[in-house]
Amino acid sequence: MAQLKYRSSHLKGAGIAMSRLGGGIGTRGPGETKLETDRRLIGRKIARLSSDLKELQSNRMTMRKRRMSSPLPTIAVVGYTNAGKSTLLNLLTASDVLSEDKLFATLDPTTRKCVLPSGLEILFTDTVGFINKLPHQLIDAFKSTLEEAKYADIILHVVDRADPEMDMHMQVVYETLAELEITGKPVITAFNKCDLADADADARDTHADRIVVLSAGTGEHIDELYDAVEAVLSEEREEIDELIPYTAGSRLAYIRKYGHLTEEEYTEDGIRIKGYIFSRDRKLEMSK
Repeated sequence: MAQLKYRSSHLKGAGIAMSRLGGGIGTRGPGETKLETDRRLIGRKIARLSSDLKELQSNRMTMRKRRMSSPLPTIAVVGYTNAGKSTLLNLLTASDVLSEDKLFATLDPTTRKCVLPSGLEILFTDTVGFINKLPHQLIDAFKSTLEEAKYADIILHVVDRADPEMDMHMQVVYETLAELEITGKPVITAFNKCDLADADADARDTHADRIVVLSAGTGEHIDELYDAVEAVLSEEREEIDELIPYTAGSRLAYIRKYGHLTEEEYTEDGIRIKGYIFSRDRKLEMSK
């Protein structure tokens, strides 16, 4: 749709080279006819694609609501195009998301489950890569994809540390996020491709809550990313110290799956547990 809108806006220039005048005053030449025909065809295609995008956005919203009803924390993977987001997602989740060295290799948001070393389950969602001076047509066309970051608990910003224009790319990402009103979320910046970058290359991001230097291609320092995710999530957790009756086994199962137990003692009246559960999961549990 973005390509068609671009072509439509440039049809006038192309039409100048065509014949616009016929044999008399007020008549139209073949160039004018061709120009109008192209406009009508492009207009119909744009209208059809707009309808398809609305349906797609509705379907994604339904899927997103289903994920949001799950207590699993969600992390949106964002970054400049070709920064290695899909490669990192494949490494973290042992999946096979398309990963190619080209612009917009990822167009559909892909969500995969990851189990952290502590046993905590989380969801990672890949998104379309950003580019400098992203046209508004692309913002509109990719909005349903980029909105995945709007509903995530954490933003994982992947940066190509080996790219000489790294700083500009980081600025583009944050400007695009601001344009989409995706603000106020914890940010973990992963400076990727450390195996290809100069060891002295800068690795600073004033917008980030945590910074990790790693290589998605080799898996180097991936444990540090796990630690960063655990650290950010731990800031949102609530301590648990309670006695669960034996008749409330589902409650204990819920905490075992979505929280973390540090102590568990069986008594005559029930099971005494200590540990923590994330605030979002506590609210979700209370709403049920």
